[in-house]
Amino acid sequence: MKEAAELRDYLASGYTVVQIETWEEDRATAVTRAAANLFNCPHYLWSSSRGFGDHPGVGPADPIEALRRVEADDHPGLFTFLDFHSALKDPAVVRLLRELAPTLDRRRQGLVMIGPIGTPPLELEKEIVVLDLPPPGRDELRAIAAESLGHEGKLAVELRDAVVRAAQGLTAREVRRMLRRARRLHPDFGLEHVREILDEKRRALRRSELLEFYDTDRDLNDLGGLDLLKKWLTDRAEAFGERARAYGLPAPRGLLLLGVQGCGKSLSAKVVAGLWGIPLIRLDLAAVLSDGEGGQLRRSLKLCESLSPGVLWIDESEKGFSARRVSGAEEHGRMSRAFATFLTWLQEKDSPVYVMATANSIAELPPELVRKGRFDDIFFVDLPREVERAEIFRIHLSRRGRDPANFDLAGLAHRTEGFSGSEIEQAVVSAMFEGFTAGREFETADVMRAARETVPLSQTMEEQIKALRDWAKTRARPASFDTTLMDLLNKKP
Repeated sequence: MKEAAELRDYLASGYTVVQIETWEEDRATAVTRAAANLFNCPHYLWSSSRGFGDHPGVGPADPIEALRRVEADDHPGLFTFLDFHSALKDPAVVRLLRELAPTLDRRRQGLVMIGPIGTPPLELEKEIVVLDLPPPGRDELRAIAAESLGHEGKLAVELRDAVVRAAQGLTAREVRRMLRRARRLHPDFGLEHVREILDEKRRALRRSELLEFYDTDRDLNDLGGLDLLKKWLTDRAEAFGERARAYGLPAPRGLLLLGVQGCGKSLSAKVVAGLWGIPLIRLDLAAVLSDGEGGQLRRSLKLCESLSPGVLWIDESEKGFSARRVSGAEEHGRMSRAFATFLTWLQEKDSPVYVMATANSIAELPPELVRKGRFDDIFFVDLPREVERAEIFRIHLSRRGRDPANFDLAGLAHRTEGFSGSEIEQAVVSAMFEGFTAGREFETADVMRAARETVPLSQTMEEQIKALRDWAKTRARPASFDTTLMDLLNKKP
């Protein structure tokens, strides 16, 4: 067991107080027991409900008394404490642990704390090493799938591999429970039922409050315009595959999409996940950065890495970064440390997690974020040109079951100069309501009327949009072809 060997090496090197950050108590306890065997020393397990329940003469459940017991024991041993992070809120416990830590190495003892929170108090940062117990890897998941499904032959191999891909990021217990439930619902569980594992993953992510799993049912046909961005994404559609690795290509890092509100930036994140056939996970950056200690951020990023390959979607990222500026001095310092953790991960990550960050304003984005190396590239998403507006009208009419051929798309595109994609969609919806209320099918005139009654963002935020365009001219790639000449040629007299 490599985790036990790693723990043994840390303990033998003098790192005698270790925090294992994990939800999987059973797996982590198995690691500490195995490490004790490697040391050829006794293993003691403590919890606040049972004390040292696995040792003759049940020991104290009080954290202070438990540490006193360790202090009084001169014999080699490995002491495992469950959920001890709660006790570390007590200054007396922190003080006693600081006094105890230097004596453990001399007595060939180790103290391991297991729990979901791996951030030690400031006073103990130099005494505690934090180890991560990642979710089960492919080999362990494959063994769980074989044990739970019991199929044989080629189909069994395909099914197990599909289960492994779908179950990445879940705990061993979650996978076993999920497969038991799937077998109860579908005694003939096969490839067609693997999607239910993704549903279980969605439920697991929902419990995190910071990450949200999205279905990737969008494709390039749902995205109007943005041809240069589409080509860039299409060229990298196989970048996470084995063929790209064999060729020597690095895994794509991510994109920053900057631009006008309602012009397809968020939709682009959904489209790229569908195009590449990988999961899409949305991160609530503002909530993560508000955790000044950075524990939630680290756990969220580790979970994303365990689900890789995948797209990590950070929508309207400037809102998370702006909170850093308006907070008080102490809060600002904590949020800045969390932000630094995020930047370091973004720069140094080697897992195939593709970051799609969107922003509506450059003013609130910290300069460190937009420097070279954080992302593969920065694209500017402008208001759609006339030919793009016609395409967007076609998409929204088709999605609502209408034949675009029955509408004057060129006229509508000409009439909606300065409209964003979302404003075009709203014009179609408003026209549908008008037709529905009148008891008839809506038509081009209804959409035209709705457009005339709309004051587009290009008018209400003209100065902000101009500032965005000026910044992007020399700092970002355009997401669309410059169709100015084409628009002029298509202008109606």
